[in-house]
Amino acid sequence: MKKFASAKVLFGFFNTIFFACGFVKVVCGFLLLCDTRRILLSRLLAMPEEGLEEPPFYYVALGLLIAGITVCAVAAIGVWATYLPGYVILTIYFLVVLGLLMCECAAGVVSAVWPRCYGIQGTRGGAVGALQSYYAVPDFEHFTAALDLAQTELQCCGMTSARNYDMSLWQLRRLGPRGVAVPPSCCVQALAERSYLSPAPLNASRCQDVTPNAQFRHVPGCLTKLEDWYQQQYFIFMISLFVVAIFKLAILLSTVYSCIRLRKSRQEIHTFMIKGLGNKANENIYERNLSSLHDEPITAKYIQPNNFYSPRVRNPRIFHSKPNEMV
Repeated sequence: MKKFASAKVLFGFFNTIFFACGFVKVVCGFLLLCDTRRILLSRLLAMPEEGLEEPPFYYVALGLLIAGITVCAVAAIGVWATYLPGYVILTIYFLVVLGLLMCECAAGVVSAVWPRCYGIQGTRGGAVGALQSYYAVPDFEHFTAALDLAQTELQCCGMTSARNYDMSLWQLRRLGPRGVAVPPSCCVQALAERSYLSPAPLNASRCQDVTPNAQFRHVPGCLTKLEDWYQQQYFIFMISLFVVAIFKLAILLSTVYSCIRLRKSRQEIHTFMIKGLGNKANENIYERNLSSLHDEPITAKYIQPNNFYSPRVRNPRIFHSKPNEMV
């Protein structure tokens, strides 16, 4: 029984940490949902023609919220299952935690292959083709805003260089101001007034020179910096998944250990009850009761009860002496 109690304590400890992981997931999902710049920048990780209503990180934030709430609910079930003697709730708990672990592994695989298979590099013509086909084009305003944000925050211009805009629809259809070779978001801005919605270049005319000047225009392309930015997000995401997966594996092992200890404790209790019933069945209850009260033979303490129906007792005038039974 002591070993089973220690198994319960171990299971409760890991279950408490599991609940804390779920709460952290909820907080991270809420913070990511409030980070509009990060979510908008993730728009460049999806193909524009896919028609996603929201950027990928928006769905990641919702996934974190749902996963965190689910983990908290499962942890509550685990606390309940700790104090139940049966296997049913523990089995359901084990299967749910195993399913969550498999879903997290699948999420890690998807996040690894997303930018190469389904992201902006998987579009027709690659990242450069996406820029030339969708930048500043009607119905693709979110892609335009995401690219302007990337050029402003990451201090870059175009996907590989500023020449990507020469053959873009933005230039061919004259969707921008005349005499402008690159968007204003490619220009260097003051740190205090840096904005991607309404850029304020330090020198607008020098920024539009044919020969780029690093003092007034961002020279490197955005594709490499976008990949580096995504690798940072992916590293943080995978570290968190790895930590949570370790705790889930520990919870699964503690669940199996608790089930084993519960079965052994039941067998011990069953064996103890059978032995107790066997001893009681072979024992004489009369000898047990009397021997526990008196150590002397039973005849040594025997006293003949009064015979109240004797005629000597009823008529003491006739018999002056008491009968022998009254002694």
